[in-house]
Amino acid sequence: MAKDRIDVDAYTRPYMLTAKIHRDVYPAIDPTNPELSAAGKVVVVIGATGGIGFATAREWNRAGARGIVLVGRRQEALDSTAAALMGPAKIITVSANIIDAAACADVMERALTEFGSVDVLVNSAGGAIQGMIREIEPAKWWQNLVSKQPPPTWVVIRQVDKLLTYFAQELNLRGAFNINQAFIKATDGKGTIVNIGSMGAGLTLPAMSGSSVAQLGLIKLCENMDFELPGIRVFVVHPGIVALEDGRGAVLRNMLDVAKDTPALTAGLTLYLATPRAEFLKGGYLHANWDVEEMELHKREIVEKRLHKLAFLNAKLQEGVYSWSDAPAES
Repeated sequence: MAKDRIDVDAYTRPYMLTAKIHRDVYPAIDPTNPELSAAGKVVVVIGATGGIGFATAREWNRAGARGIVLVGRRQEALDSTAAALMGPAKIITVSANIIDAAACADVMERALTEFGSVDVLVNSAGGAIQGMIREIEPAKWWQNLVSKQPPPTWVVIRQVDKLLTYFAQELNLRGAFNINQAFIKATDGKGTIVNIGSMGAGLTLPAMSGSSVAQLGLIKLCENMDFELPGIRVFVVHPGIVALEDGRGAVLRNMLDVAKDTPALTAGLTLYLATPRAEFLKGGYLHANWDVEEMELHKREIVEKRLHKLAFLNAKLQEGVYSWSDAPAES
């Protein structure tokens, strides 16, 4: 009976930019929507055997993509993923570890050899190693950002110091930089990049410092790419609290009851972000739960007030003194 009273939006509603909350595909991001046609496009999907990666490949296939490049670390899993998709897009698989910059260059070379061009990169590889700052081994903390030896390909969920800790297959910053740069070089600075990130970038929680720093770094990396490379349309997307689907993905045990965001929600959003309609959001961070049509209605305000960009401080820095609203404290 207790589960019947659970508010499944309790961890989603407080972080909304739009009035409408979406936790599954809706018409504006549906792959069958003609406005989202992927005809003629080639998409590279990193982390293609995971929940979001597989859904992304599936939805781009449904939208009529010309080619799909599935990238992951285990060839056997890639083969089964490709078999599950079954056209009409031409599908190739590339086994690669994106922590290795040379491997990322090879991914793009394979894509160019096979298709002649690439249009979109969706990077859904990521993970976290959690631990309290005082206790975590430094090498493990740094694995969130720059590990040379990534955690294993499987996901383990276990209790550590009364905190749920999970170790995921890839990491957030080194791999993201490597594969983003490889795509930029392969496309001569053109096309669309969607990096799957996390709202952990904006949260301060016990044992999450490494992951939070890495996610903040990813958002800032993409803001810099947008500044330096006007021909690249880059986005960071928080996918929500994503449900398991056919054994793909990972959910912390204490979030199972509220993990209602489908992998297809983020996958459909990547199709929208690859269209000119999403131009006003480029260089920014957004949640898959936010309604794209509502954001379009307010795109001028979003752009002018930088509502989708990082702020340096809550204080409004200015020439001269800050405009204090309270009386000076007594010494």
